[in-house]
Amino acid sequence: MKKRSIIFCINYMHTGGVEKSLLSLIDALPRETFDIHIALMQHKGELLGNIPGDVTVHTLRSIERNKPRLGFPLRHATDLSGPLSYLGAKLRGTLIPYYHHILGDERDIDRHFDIAVSYQGPSQLLDWYVPTHISADKYVAWIHFDIAHSFINPRTGRLVYPRYDRIFVVSESARQSFCRVFPEFAGRTEVFCNVVNPQCVRALASEYAVEDPAGKTMICTVARVNKAKGPYAAIDTAAELQRRGYAFCWYWVGGDELLEPCRREAERRGIADCLKFVGLKENPYPYMAACDVYVQPSLHEGFCITLAEARSFGMPVVCTPFSGSEQVAEQPNAQIVEGKPEALADAIMRAADMQRSHGFDPTTATDIHKLLEL
Repeated sequence: MKKRSIIFCINYMHTGGVEKSLLSLIDALPRETFDIHIALMQHKGELLGNIPGDVTVHTLRSIERNKPRLGFPLRHATDLSGPLSYLGAKLRGTLIPYYHHILGDERDIDRHFDIAVSYQGPSQLLDWYVPTHISADKYVAWIHFDIAHSFINPRTGRLVYPRYDRIFVVSESARQSFCRVFPEFAGRTEVFCNVVNPQCVRALASEYAVEDPAGKTMICTVARVNKAKGPYAAIDTAAELQRRGYAFCWYWVGGDELLEPCRREAERRGIADCLKFVGLKENPYPYMAACDVYVQPSLHEGFCITLAEARSFGMPVVCTPFSGSEQVAEQPNAQIVEGKPEALADAIMRAADMQRSHGFDPTTATDIHKLLEL
């Protein structure tokens, strides 16, 4: 049987949930069925070395070369045509004319695919680029975030999504949010949950040891340190736990623009000894395996792959009611609470007394048939 060629287009391969979910999905795809390709808008990221050797990697050179102009059009203009095109596009309510002005019709990949996937959606640039600059029989848009909190505006969506044969959304609540904004595309929209490989996650958990805070409840969060992930809610909650005299050590594993500000805020509030922003770890799983309670205080998500990964170890979990939190709704040692410090502190203290389960063990091939049916 002839293999079907499939290309996944993504920004880069940094240590993030979208990137990790792509690697897990690729691992689950049957090699006898698919010839797999990845296209990167920027050829960088800590996870580049984790791409399997049998996967062909492309770089979207036109985007990489023009990234400054695409991201900061007025600051990096080379002549007046760029700013004028950008301002005209803004007046029309969509940046698509500006993207076309910068990138034109140049093709970075000179071949045809059976399936082309815009994997890091919603993304105004990538969702436009894939069906207009990559030749394929079928096009798939993959929505990883709650559309209500994304940067794609409805006018752009109504111009790009008609070009897609299928729109996959990573959770039911995120799908409902998408369909509220774009009801006209509901018929081609369905849930495709992020793939998690618990066996791989558990194997990586023994790579190094994490210091055991003897006599204290060990709490863990794995997330980028940015506004969406709720680090300031964690700071407020840690301060509340400390005020109550609760003995705990909370490790936040991840990096981003708020890492240093959050470290300084923890110092200022006198909780740096019990809330430690440890920074980016390519392998955060030893922290997950060692903790007593896993906490995800996000303001919004699409699926939250780190929450699914934490479930692989069976520890009690506490999370806020973001899109995708329904994945733990029926779990007996999980709590979904509002992101207020008092509610999170109460839930953490309850969770510390809960039993660890045997761990969630999903099948990695649950939704693969949806790709096979395209």
